[in-house]
Amino acid sequence: MRIGLNLLYLLPGVVGGTETYAAGLLHGLAQIDKQNEYFVFVNREAAEWPLPGASNFHRVICPVQALNRPRRYLFEQLHLPFLARSLKLQVLHSLGYVTPMLLPCKALVSVLDLVYDYPGSFARRQLLKLFAGMSTRRADSILTISENSKAQIRERLHVPLQKITVTYLAPKIRKVSPNINWAGIKKRFNLGDVYLLALSSFSPSKNIPRLLEAVALLEKELPENIKLVLAGHVPSKGAPLFKMVESLDLGKRVVFTGYLPDEELVLLLRNATVFIFPSLYEGFGIPVLEAMAAGAPVACSHAASLPEVAGDAALLFDPLAIDEIALSICRLVKEPALRAELVRKGYQNVARFSWQTTAEQTLRVYETLIRS
Repeated sequence: MRIGLNLLYLLPGVVGGTETYAAGLLHGLAQIDKQNEYFVFVNREAAEWPLPGASNFHRVICPVQALNRPRRYLFEQLHLPFLARSLKLQVLHSLGYVTPMLLPCKALVSVLDLVYDYPGSFARRQLLKLFAGMSTRRADSILTISENSKAQIRERLHVPLQKITVTYLAPKIRKVSPNINWAGIKKRFNLGDVYLLALSSFSPSKNIPRLLEAVALLEKELPENIKLVLAGHVPSKGAPLFKMVESLDLGKRVVFTGYLPDEELVLLLRNATVFIFPSLYEGFGIPVLEAMAAGAPVACSHAASLPEVAGDAALLFDPLAIDEIALSICRLVKEPALRAELVRKGYQNVARFSWQTTAEQTLRVYETLIRS
């Protein structure tokens, strides 16, 4: 088979879960498939993005930038079909929600979620809604990453169930270095042996303001030296998240680390007393699996796909109920037996997911499309 992989959306280090998906799937395919030829279409920003080293994977650098969305969409719709024809592709798999409307081969599109239904930029939501709708109607088959997302695609985009296949994801493949000094990281962020960990984000769907309110509720319950570590986005002074930390008098309690290299984030996860994931919406929820794989007890939202991914290995809460978030945190801090039980169940739960399985399921969809 001659298979195209459309990664024209990819901005390394920026697009988050869709980059993790692309990297995991490609390396999974390289692990299980040495026969079929894969042509990976990347933009200029991703010209050096690491592909599998297998000889059957070929990089095709396209003269377009992902940051220039109008030009990228134009190239995707008008030029990518010609490339597909010249390379004699049998399937083009577009991993980022959008597929060309006119293709000389079978079209497969991955729609990971319908995040446009949730808080965020109105213009971006409407653009996603338009392209996701067009692409799901045009595509011969659709991949998504949870049963929850499959149900939403069917209901909101009116797609027949038989057209949609669920391929679960897996934890991000992170480097672990023996040279990273945990004592140095603790000192840098002034952490004790007990701390809470969450992922910082300015996106309203990630629900960080309610997490801050929950921690403020626990001010008298938690010892002063227990910090809430927020890894990732650091709000600028005057930004809503920064103002909220000040207004709740959490300046001494909250630590913004900024974006960390994989080696340091793994250690923060491994040593966290509680990992909290309060998201209002997730198509899948890879961070929950990453925390479990690192051995962190997890408290997470019961919204969208998260119960499906977490199974019985997390303490679930209503992300809209600040008192429930606070109670979950308090229980895990004060109940070591519960933490130990969730760590044990977490390791068992993570074993359900692997990029090799994702690749095997995806390859079967390619084969089915070509036979049809």
